[in-house]
Amino acid sequence: MFDKKPHYALVFSGGGAKGAYEIGAWKALRELNIKINAVCGASVGALNAAFVAQDDFELALRVWSNLTIDQVVDVPAKMLKNGKLKFSLKSLSRIGEFNLDFKNLGLNPRPLQDLLKAEVREDLIRRSEIDLGIVTVKAGILKPCEIYLDDMPYGTLPDYLLASASFPAFRRAEINGKHFIDGALHDNIPHAMMKSRGYRKIIVIDVSGFGVNKRPDVTGTETIYIKTSIPLGNVLDFNPAKATVAMNAGYLDTMKVYEKNDGLNYFILRDHGIEDDYMRRLLNPEYIAGYSRFLKLNGRKCIPENAAALVREIMPAGQRSNRNLILCLVESAAAALDIDRNRLYKLSDLIEKIQNKYADIMQSGTVPSKKESESFFKMIEHTISLFVSERELSDYSPYEYAKIMRSSRAVENLFPELASAEILLSLINR
Repeated sequence: MFDKKPHYALVFSGGGAKGAYEIGAWKALRELNIKINAVCGASVGALNAAFVAQDDFELALRVWSNLTIDQVVDVPAKMLKNGKLKFSLKSLSRIGEFNLDFKNLGLNPRPLQDLLKAEVREDLIRRSEIDLGIVTVKAGILKPCEIYLDDMPYGTLPDYLLASASFPAFRRAEINGKHFIDGALHDNIPHAMMKSRGYRKIIVIDVSGFGVNKRPDVTGTETIYIKTSIPLGNVLDFNPAKATVAMNAGYLDTMKVYEKNDGLNYFILRDHGIEDDYMRRLLNPEYIAGYSRFLKLNGRKCIPENAAALVREIMPAGQRSNRNLILCLVESAAAALDIDRNRLYKLSDLIEKIQNKYADIMQSGTVPSKKESESFFKMIEHTISLFVSERELSDYSPYEYAKIMRSSRAVENLFPELASAEILLSLINR
């Protein structure tokens, strides 16, 4: 019966704390009025799938906006530092120093278990028309368990959700005397579950979590794939502030997939009038005279007829074939000036932000003149000034670093967006 349903099946991948991204994606799908008939998930994706099946976005938002690591597992004080676990996936081998037997015990996920029992309304989910599935793995024999709500005994849904989210460092979940571990160890992106169930219109939300990330076989399906465009941090870094960032990224990425915003690495509301104006500037001989020094002319002359092609030659590799030359130049300048990616910009606002940030940098005196940048000793002098400045090193933009290192051949590789950023700045500031 499932293949006759007209709406979408939703697939959530696992990824621990990165799972907040999926709530932002769900928010966008709701605003886009995308109807969901089925949802499945692995690990934290299974927990989010339950929120969707329960159709309680406000609950999901409240949970993720307040979630900290001690609301997921009981954490010994000596394993915490500033509210964070002192180990990561790469350092699990050091776990013995905490005097815990992780083979038989592990961190106790009692807080998460309590949260699931308190917030997941199994009766409500069973009465809904949304088909719910989760994936977990039977411990010991490592046998995958792909199971749908229809096949779970009543009252066991919270247990299966906990089983799916039983991270390797957590105590193994138990259901009817059998132990289970994280579903991500079998299939972190359980697209196949929805396909085998008969669904052909499928939306995948991939947060790039750990585990077995199988490439979905989309043959015979209409699959929409939404993947994180910004780093989301550590899978165990449950932090309300980072969750907010992740949710915003999930929302913006989803809206971009549905063409509600544009851009490659930024989220931009296009303005054809502004783009046409800047393209006219780019092809104007007076502007060409100002930016041609940033091109690789090799004896060629830059004229309006070949200006766009010559500009493309110096752009970062991932942008050269993009149709929207002006948007690419704007993004290069924004990246070089270290302007925040994780928000939606009107094109005019982003250009204004670029202009203001550039003006601030030039007034700060950190950027050397052309003559100074060609002097090795001046380069060293400016580099030293970075370390003795009252500013933190992280406060300096790639543009500032690149200008200081101008005489180095490595600059082009380290800052591939610099030349195209310079061209955009010349169009703005002439």
